[in-house]
Amino acid sequence: MSKVISASITPLKNDGSIDKQGVKNVFDRNIKHGLDGAFILGTMGEWGGLSDKVKEEYVETACEATKGSGFELLVGVNATCLPLSLETMKNYSKYEFDSYVFMPPGKTSWLDPIKAILTVCDKADRPVYYYHCPPNNGVNLSLADFEKIMRHPNLKGIKNSASNMWLRRELIFMKKELGLKTLILEGQEWAVDEAMMAGYDGMVCGCGALCSKPMVGIARAIERVDYAEAVRLQNVLIEIYHSIYGIGLDHIWTGTKYALVKLGLIDSYYTSAQEMDSLNDAHKKQIDECLIKFKAELD
Repeated sequence: MSKVISASITPLKNDGSIDKQGVKNVFDRNIKHGLDGAFILGTMGEWGGLSDKVKEEYVETACEATKGSGFELLVGVNATCLPLSLETMKNYSKYEFDSYVFMPPGKTSWLDPIKAILTVCDKADRPVYYYHCPPNNGVNLSLADFEKIMRHPNLKGIKNSASNMWLRRELIFMKKELGLKTLILEGQEWAVDEAMMAGYDGMVCGCGALCSKPMVGIARAIERVDYAEAVRLQNVLIEIYHSIYGIGLDHIWTGTKYALVKLGLIDSYYTSAQEMDSLNDAHKKQIDECLIKFKAELD
């Protein structure tokens, strides 16, 4: 069965502290919709804009909120350099969650990304997902690089957010031809239907805190070979994203959180990742109308 995982937001109060009830509300809703798990402290989770104290508080809160549910919790350990990621991983090792997620730091670190990924896999006390996102960190890997990391027994999966159709197909062929077990998960929200139809093992997508129901619907439709329904739901997902994110991602964090506030799930749409005034009255009205139009898909 395909994995459907949310790359989740970090619910914050207006003072920047963790909205603990909001965390529980979001995950309870995700579980109700049939989501398999959530990835916290990634790009959508504002990892770069949160203090170490707040991030660890979120990890602890998320573990408490999902304990005993069977909900898979993935925790990001991104940092500006490898030693900090390893230190973060060590600090989080006392909490009960399923896997770490690691994205190599950008080019300013001058680290070999393959060595960094393999080092994290070697030192991790539980499975690791590699977050491949060249638009974020400028790190591109060759197919030989992918083969090297996919052969590591502790690499559980890859979140591929490269938006590269060639790479998407090549990873499918490589996995099949070499008999590799690494899960290949689509990270680009606009392409989950085609990626999964082509043979991906699932998805790890932003806005899953809001759109868990249509995301699960796409996966289940593909599993029963109802491609028309999968495409219909994919188009619904894109239309929701246009309204919530903005076509140019102008209010990706503020818009997502504002929608969750309107649904009564979190307290505030405060974010450290984006200017709060990126969400003006016109944008709010657009989101309000979207929530009404797609009430059934977001219920």
